[in-house]
Amino acid sequence: MTQVQARKRQNHNPPIAHLRQSVTNADALVAQIRDGILDGEIRPGDFLGSERDISENFNVSRNTAREALRSLAALGAVEIKVGVKGGATIAQGDVVAIGEALAIQHCLAEVPEDEVLEIQSVLEGLAAERAAEHATPQDIERLEELLEEAKRLVDDPGAFTNSSREFHSAIADAAHSQALSMQLHSLRYVIWPPHNTMPYPKVAGNVLKSHRALLDIIKEQNAAGAHEFMRDHIEHIRNTHRKIRENGRLENAICC
Repeated sequence: MTQVQARKRQNHNPPIAHLRQSVTNADALVAQIRDGILDGEIRPGDFLGSERDISENFNVSRNTAREALRSLAALGAVEIKVGVKGGATIAQGDVVAIGEALAIQHCLAEVPEDEVLEIQSVLEGLAAERAAEHATPQDIERLEELLEEAKRLVDDPGAFTNSSREFHSAIADAAHSQALSMQLHSLRYVIWPPHNTMPYPKVAGNVLKSHRALLDIIKEQNAAGAHEFMRDHIEHIRNTHRKIRENGRLENAICC
C-alpha cells in the first residue's frame, strides 16, 4: 500500500478516488497526479509506488506508467529510485530547480529583457524591504563578507559580476521568502548571463558604493528606504541596458 493510499484509508475516505480512475495515456496520468499535488491530496514525500503499482492502480500499461513517471521527473514532481526497493516518491520543493525551469521558459518565449528588468525591479525592491525587516545577524554578516570580497575583485570583471550576483541573492535570502527567491532565481538566469560580465573598474566602484549604501539602509531596518533604494538601483540598470541595446554595444553591459 502506498503512503497516499494509506493516509486516505486512515481518514476513512476512498483511496484518492479521482486519482484511481483509469486513464488512457501517459499525459492523462501525469495530469491526474499533477492535479493531486495541486489539490493537496498528494504531498512531498508521498510514495507513489513502483511502475507495477502505478500500472495496477491506474489500469494502464507498464510502458504508460514509465512514460508518465519520466514526464513527472522532468517536471521535478517526483524522484525515482531504481532497484528492487525502488519506486517514485513525490519530490520536495527545489527553489533553484524551479527557477532554472522558469528561466528556460522565459528564454524560449523570448520575453524582452526590458520586461524582465521591470519585474526584477519590483521583486528586488520587495526583497530589500523584507530584508530590512527580517534579516538575521548571520544574513548581515554574509552581506558584509560579499562586499569585502567584491572590493578585492574590482579588476576581475567576471569574478566581480559573480560576487555582485551573490550579493543580490543574499538579500533575497535575507528576505526569508521562498516565493521571492524562486522568482528572482529565474529572472537572474535570464538577466545576468551572457551580457553582465564586463564591468569596468569605474563601473564596479559605483556598484560597490550602491551596494554599501543599500546594506547600510537594511542594517538600519529602514524597510521603505531599502525598497526605494533597490527600485532606483535596478531602474538605473534598466535604463543603462536600454541605451546599450540601442547603441548595439552589448559587450559593455554592466552588472547590478
